Amino acid sequence: MKKLIVFLLFIFSVSFSFADETIKHKMLLLDESRGQLLYVDESDSSKNWIYTEPDGKSRVWDMQLIGGNKLLIAATDFGGYREIDLKTRKIVKEVIDAKYKPTRSAVRLPDGRTVLGIDKKSSQIAVFDKDGKETKFIDRKDTHGIRLLRRTPRNTLLFGGQNDIYEITLDGEELRRVTVPNARYNYQTIELPNGHWLTVSGYGCQMLELDKDGKVLKTFGGNPPPSGLWYLFYSKFQPLPNGHIVLATWTGHGAKDSDKGQQLVEFDADGKIVWTWHDPKLAGSLNGVIVLDHLDPEKFSEE
Repeated sequence: MKKLIVFLLFIFSVSFSFADETIKHKMLLLDESRGQLLYVDESDSSKNWIYTEPDGKSRVWDMQLIGGNKLLIAATDFGGYREIDLKTRKIVKEVIDAKYKPTRSAVRLPDGRTVLGIDKKSSQIAVFDKDGKETKFIDRKDTHGIRLLRRTPRNTLLFGGQNDIYEITLDGEELRRVTVPNARYNYQTIELPNGHWLTVSGYGCQMLELDKDGKVLKTFGGNPPPSGLWYLFYSKFQPLPNGHIVLATWTGHGAKDSDKGQQLVEFDADGKIVWTWHDPKLAGSLNGVIVLDHLDPEKFSEE
């Protein structure tokens, strides 16, 4: 009996060893497996809400705060993009066309243009003016598997394919291509203030910092994970002002796949996990997160 009690205490300590009770986030979450967009307030669950696409089930793969209390979302299964009023959860603008599906990414530029990433047999990119009119269409026939697009300070675009990261101009000219070790679907890449790239390797389950030549300078995560955690796929992440990084750890396409393991993790600046989030009753498998603690939805943000 004593051995059993010791074992149970061990399991309890492992299960909660990553929970820092002082960390409470306000978050927007993309729930790929249940077709939901959620707002979660860890300090006051009465403020939580859920948005679903007009058909009640379609997925959203990307989102961005664009100011005016509006959220830009990729209308993944419809093709195109929508703007959602965060107070009313109503659609206030949309550009929808089936030729753009599946839309994996939607990015609003500071000048008001919108860029979509489209995942067909090749990686396609569409640029729209402020009024939603398509002004440029780029078909990258040499790549496929596009996930999230992100803008650099040079007004170029970063995106990943199967195991490469690309930097291109808004006219489609390739500026740089870097191969990421052990990657399968590089989900998101951003440029850090020091000019390095921070990326996640999808099914490779690693976060990597790369220099301009693609040399790996630092890695976080990786399989096997620490005891009590489970990794299948690293998806959207967000650096925080304190140097931490919050990451959505997608667990599968099934509505109940979130039972398998934590849905979010938070790394400190040294790569140590200091917080996790797991609520499979509320949400399925998460592919995106925006922590709102330090952000004002009334203002344009590239996180």
